[in-house]
Amino acid sequence: MATTSSAHRNPASRLRAPAERSRSVPNLPGLPLIGNLLDFRKDRLGMIDRVAKVGPVARFDMAHIPVYVVTDADLAHQILVDDAAKFKKSAGLQFLMPMLGDGLLTAEGETHKRHRKLLAPAFAPKRLAAYADVMVDETLVQLSHWRRGQTFDLAEELMAMTLAIAGRTLFGVDVRRDAATVAEGLELGMHAVVDSFSSFLQLGYEWPLPRHLKMRKAVRLLDDVVYRLIAEGRARGTDRGDVLSVLLMARDEDTSLSNRQVRDEVMTLLLAGHETTANTLSWTWYELGRNPQVLARVEEEVSKVLGGRRITAADLPNLPYSLAVIEEAMRLHPPAYNTGREALEDVTIGGHRLPVKSTALINIRGIHRRADYFPDPLAFQPERMFAEAKKARPRHHYLPFGAGPRVCIGSHFALMEAQLALATMVQHASVKILASTIEPEPLVTLRPRGGLPARVERC
Repeated sequence: MATTSSAHRNPASRLRAPAERSRSVPNLPGLPLIGNLLDFRKDRLGMIDRVAKVGPVARFDMAHIPVYVVTDADLAHQILVDDAAKFKKSAGLQFLMPMLGDGLLTAEGETHKRHRKLLAPAFAPKRLAAYADVMVDETLVQLSHWRRGQTFDLAEELMAMTLAIAGRTLFGVDVRRDAATVAEGLELGMHAVVDSFSSFLQLGYEWPLPRHLKMRKAVRLLDDVVYRLIAEGRARGTDRGDVLSVLLMARDEDTSLSNRQVRDEVMTLLLAGHETTANTLSWTWYELGRNPQVLARVEEEVSKVLGGRRITAADLPNLPYSLAVIEEAMRLHPPAYNTGREALEDVTIGGHRLPVKSTALINIRGIHRRADYFPDPLAFQPERMFAEAKKARPRHHYLPFGAGPRVCIGSHFALMEAQLALATMVQHASVKILASTIEPEPLVTLRPRGGLPARVERC
């Protein structure tokens, strides 16, 4: 848990050991010595798309490290669910360790099970219902700053809004004053992770390389906010209904959690509960801007169900089209666009033997865009997410929250937040998206590159 652990000193130490290759797996041609490293650094999504065309299981090489890209829902299900015990989180996740520590996302084995059990009460249905009012409150606060004719980066606005929601649901306090600090910290940290993973030269975290210095600054910025909030939470000493209260009152093997343990969990939830939901809403609005007939139908549904009154959690089942729009946006642009696993033993998938310690990259975005799973896959069609359509296809063809024992613990929280926020925004404002095409930026999560320019038409 301490920052002096090997993972924090050298988060790349396990990634660059020579790795055995599976001879039967087709590979993307690369250069001598460095393999596909330059292509990966130049255009990560484009390169993975090219690998997916080679086969349902295909390989690219990060220097001498083979990475097996899995763009097949059945094989992904085997890795994530059926054979989950034969895998652990991939070594690449170690690059996040300085920022996330030993939280739920990075923990393994019994530690992961224990952390998940500790956090479960925070996402129980009773608590989720209580979070709904906060989500609507903070959406309305964000909208109150908008003025007709104003142009802005809608992605940035949504980041600020979801941070405010995370602050009150995670910490029970207003963290809008910390928005710039958290945004800078997460931005630096995610770029540092990508820089580290795609670097040919791997040296320990103690080396003062630009990417390590970037990560250290990110950790300092985020720690200043998180540790202050932990101190304030301990000083209050009561359960205010937020996630921090659950963690501070939790007992791990009959002892309370240390500040460091609480910090690691909070940092993980801050990334997962703030960054990913903002990106979900950004991509949803991007698609609504490109599909005005879909936006009109969302507006009609919201008006019919709510009239002019404020939305509540009880209204959500009556807004199926709004939910389908969000879920279809997550199909085309999943914030968690891939997930990696490292084999703990030799494993056979799709007739191919993956050697022990090999890395399997589940290409979630690629699976979501397969024409045999989703006809006309690049078209935005919310009807795909209606209940009848879901029943007609295998559940594991759609993986925005992963699957298996490591499926996202906050999936219901995230969908509830996105649906409440979207309905509230549609009810109280009209936004015109000013870009017809936005390129994705694949950091730790999938962001709209350069933001999402928009203009307020009505507020």
